[in-house]
Parts: sequence; C-alpha cells; structure tokens
Amino acid sequence: MTGSPDDREDGDLTGRLDAGRADPLEPLLRPPATYLATPPGTFHRIRRRAARRRRARAVMVAVAAAAVLGGAPYLIGVISTHRGDELVVPTATGTRTGPHPPSTSPSTSQSTASPPTVPTPTHRAPSTPSAGTTGASGRTVGPSGRTPGTSPMCTASQLTASLGGGDAGAGNLYRYLVLTNRTSGACQVSGYPGLSLLDAGGKQIGAPATRDRRTYAPVVLEPGGSASITIHTINRQGECLPTSARLRVYPPGNTASLVIPGEITNCDDRFGVTPFAAGTSGNPPA
Repeated sequence: MTGSPDDREDGDLTGRLDAGRADPLEPLLRPPATYLATPPGTFHRIRRRAARRRRARAVMVAVAAAAVLGGAPYLIGVISTHRGDELVVPTATGTRTGPHPPSTSPSTSQSTASPPTVPTPTHRAPSTPSAGTTGASGRTVGPSGRTPGTSPMCTASQLTASLGGGDAGAGNLYRYLVLTNRTSGACQVSGYPGLSLLDAGGKQIGAPATRDRRTYAPVVLEPGGSASITIHTINRQGECLPTSARLRVYPPGNTASLVIPGEITNCDDRFGVTPFAAGTSGNPPA
C-alpha cells in the first residue's frame, strides 16, 4: 500500500537531513585510534643489550682461538713422538736426523741392540773349602771353578747319604743330613730333598718332612764334595710318633731314593728340612 505524495516528500526530506548530520552513537561505537608511546629509555636499553651480545661473542671467539693455539704444541709433540721413521744421530759437527739405517746382517743387529735384562734374585749359600767357594756372580762354585750351569744334577746313584752331627736349643733339635758325591765327575744339588721316616720294616711313619722356606743356590759337588741340610724337630713336646729306624732320602730332582739308618722322632708334627748348602754342617752352617 503506497502513501500519498505528501507523505513521500516528507520522508525524502527527513532522509536528506539525517545524511548531513553525524550519528550521535558513532563516537561510542567507533572511538578514535590512539597509539602507545614508547617507554622512556627503551632504545637505550636495546642498544646496551646489543653491545653486550657483541662483547660476549668476541670473548667466546677469543677463548676458542686461545684453546686452539694452546693445544697445537701438544698435538705436535704427540705426533712427533710417534714418528718412528727418523733417527737422531750425533755427529762431530752436530746432530743429524734421518731414517733408520737398514740392518746389514743378523750379527750387526745383535751387536748394536742387546735383549732386555730381566733381574733375577740371587741366592747365596755358605760354602766350605771341601765343597767350593762363592764366585763373583753370587753362585756357589767348586774348587775347579765350575758353575751350576755347567754341571748336571746329581742322581741318587752318584750320591751317598749319612746323618751328621746336630745341635739343640730352646726345646728344638737339629740334625744334619749330608749328601756326598762318590763319583769321579762333578754334579750339583739344588733345593730341598724329600725325606721320610721309616720303621724297621720299611713302613713310613707319619708324613714326609715339610720345607723351611728360605733362599738357596745350586751347590756344585766335585768328586768327594758334600752338601747338607738341617732337619728340624722338637724335643718330646706334644704328641710324638714312634722314633724312626731308617730314613728315606730323595735327592732334589730325583725319583730314586737312598735309605740310610737314622733315628728321628716327629713330635707335635714338627718335622722340617732346609734347602741344601755346601759343607757338612747343615743350613745355615753351624
């Protein structure tokens, strides 16, 4: 339904008036744009932080360079110590560095380089004129100057055994067992014998003798020469085994034995022997 012409004219006039006038709600709905001001000192702080970062980077670069320069001599030293293809040769005019000269012959290489020396303990044993003397090398030698390295081990068939003298003190008993070379050639004994006690029927009494730990050296026995050990027991203390009638002796390095008369009593399980020493008065010599 359309209005009258007058009503239409009034509406057009109102619209033209409204178009030329500002909307009172616009300031509330569309406030003017405002910009935040930069806080005081902001740019100064930014510049200071950038300067600190630049200084820190410079310090790190300097430290890295110092580490590289400081490690270079060490690396050069390690590399130079592993260069096995050069030899420093002293000459009359100075020092010459060059490659290792080739070996001309096995005899030349042996004469210029000796094998490493392994230290070995030297054992000294007392000696008597009948069995030899102690040489400069610390080894017992015979009157003829033979050393243990040049004499074979004595076998049971080359030796005679006997009980010698003895000693006692503070409840301890000591007897000397002597081995003598009965042949015309030199031989040597070294270390401990095997020794067992036997009854009259040849049956073993108790356990074999134990070893009294001490140092020793090989003893060269010239023809007629002797070496001896000390048998250690105690004098009737504790429980005693029957007294022996015979002794079975195994020279060092032998499986054959010598059986001789001899009375030894093992009391309180004290029955020990020393290694051989030169002479006939035990080890150590009486």
